[in-house]
Amino acid sequence: MQRENWSSTIGFVIAGIASAVGLGTLVRFSYMVGKNGGGAFLIPYFIGVAFFGIPLMILEFTLGKHYKNSVVPTFNSIRKRFVWIGYFFVFVTSMILSYYLVMTGWVFAYFLFFILAKPIPFSQFIGSYYPLFFYLIPGGIVFFVIRAGVRQGIERISKLLVPLLFLILLYLLAQALSMPGALNGIKFYLTPNYSKLYDPLVWTEAFGQAFYSLGVGLGIMLTYGSYIKDEEIENNYSLFEFSAIEKSAALISLFTVVAAILGGLIIFPIVFSFGLDPSSGIQLAFITLPLIFQKISFGYSLGAIFFLLLFIAAISAAISLMEAPVATLIDSYRFDRKKATAVVFIFIMIIGLPSALSYTAFKLEVLGKPILDLYDFAFGTIGVIVAGLFLSIVSGWFMSSEILIKEIRGYRGKQRLFKFIIRFFIPFILFTIIIARLI
Repeated sequence: MQRENWSSTIGFVIAGIASAVGLGTLVRFSYMVGKNGGGAFLIPYFIGVAFFGIPLMILEFTLGKHYKNSVVPTFNSIRKRFVWIGYFFVFVTSMILSYYLVMTGWVFAYFLFFILAKPIPFSQFIGSYYPLFFYLIPGGIVFFVIRAGVRQGIERISKLLVPLLFLILLYLLAQALSMPGALNGIKFYLTPNYSKLYDPLVWTEAFGQAFYSLGVGLGIMLTYGSYIKDEEIENNYSLFEFSAIEKSAALISLFTVVAAILGGLIIFPIVFSFGLDPSSGIQLAFITLPLIFQKISFGYSLGAIFFLLLFIAAISAAISLMEAPVATLIDSYRFDRKKATAVVFIFIMIIGLPSALSYTAFKLEVLGKPILDLYDFAFGTIGVIVAGLFLSIVSGWFMSSEILIKEIRGYRGKQRLFKFIIRFFIPFILFTIIIARLI
């Protein structure tokens, strides 16, 4: 079976941006900034992206490009005894997707509510069975995109959604900056409280956000890297001793960071204009902002555009999450794409039902906690970090250094720095984040 490829390097980079810019970039980032002292958080965040996120992305692209396979066969190729780690990656990715589609359904629901100028309180929404219905819609969209393939599905929809996402970001930015309290919001957002930099938990939060923002550590970027055409990469990128993979990772990271910053420049002026708490977490998107949109001029239109933005970001990330298990069935078990997509879709929708039911009138809970929240902590917080830890350790210590050196162009000092980051720095940071989260 011939392996699919991206049509061009640009298509690959755009698909990578679509994968990275999800709800974690646009909503979680602003919440983390609000929680950790405003502008002070940006300093360790930028450091985390540069010395943590980008190296992990380069590593995943390198593995995918070299082994030309998805996660399970790649770990099997490094050492047969590590094949279980590949399956762990697929399991964690699938579990994250199962509840991520639930939240994507909430976003789509509020987009429709504002289109119809009839938004309902979030408590009323999750007190009904509407979330169960809206859970099915993004799942169906992702199914048809993945079923269409790498070029005709993922790449084509990414080329449509990514430009639209940034256009909406710029439009909402202009609207947010015109609000009366915009200046106070921007000051809070961009003015560092340097005392926060002495708090080690702020640094672990910032590095964790860099990890989440770029979508690294789960094998998604590894799978995307496996669709790179070698001859195109070598011919198109050889400037300034940076390889194609290095430049692609830098571009994807740059656009992701820009999207996160623009998201903050939209949310904080709105929140400060109404004197609300900028660190209210998920409530910011589904409780706080909907109330604000209903009070301002043209608020229903702005609300609809805002939730359209979130839906585009969420659905783009969900597409990349589903591609990982689908690629595994294709590469490891020789399924054709249509059959693999159908199997994964049915599996995901079944395992996602407990999460969907936990925020309905049914209120499915364990020990007083909604299933979705438990899944998010177990897989979206701990599981994803453990997966990234496995990735860096196995790649740094058990894979041939020549594979990495081939893609890390330039003088030996840069190559040694990269190896040090993969072998020591990233495992140390991830282990520290795990301990901090558990505490």
